[in-house]
Amino acid sequence: MDPKTAIITFFSGKKEYRSLSNFWEADIEIYHNYEIRQYESGEHAFHGEKYMRISDYCASESRKAELIKYGQTFMKGSLYKTGAEVKRVGGKRGLRLTENELSVWSTICIQVQKEICIWKFNNYEEVREDLKKSGTKILVHPALRCAEDKIEKTAFWEGKGVVRDGGLVILGKNMLGNIWMSLR
Repeated sequence: MDPKTAIITFFSGKKEYRSLSNFWEADIEIYHNYEIRQYESGEHAFHGEKYMRISDYCASESRKAELIKYGQTFMKGSLYKTGAEVKRVGGKRGLRLTENELSVWSTICIQVQKEICIWKFNNYEEVREDLKKSGTKILVHPALRCAEDKIEKTAFWEGKGVVRDGGLVILGKNMLGNIWMSLR
């Protein structure tokens, strides 16, 4: 099976299917704890919700306030204008999370990403059209510039299609692609 015909990749730098990327600049609304939070992209929502949701599990009032305040910096009107900047300040270079907080996030991050994808699906015709156009092909959020052994071991949201023993194999977890395929 030829991965070039069985797979569709989507990422911010590719015009076709860009709506499936979290870097796509389109407003997102997240409903949580009877509150509506607005964001400028899926990436803004993902990282903003990370801090906001982790605060729900925080026993320390001062830490909770710190997490909420940082999470609010990703909301609509954010100082962070590009997906790459959002990813940087929402990741290891942003507000440092404790091991316990990272553990909480690892249990809820997929649900948060599903909420973002569902909202985009329900509110943007372009997203629905991209999913319809993709047919039954495998949607892959590619791990760009990564060695195959690294992708296989560490890629969670990304993946890569390769041919092994005459069959198509997706390296990495490709969770973002899998979420989109479940909505298709």
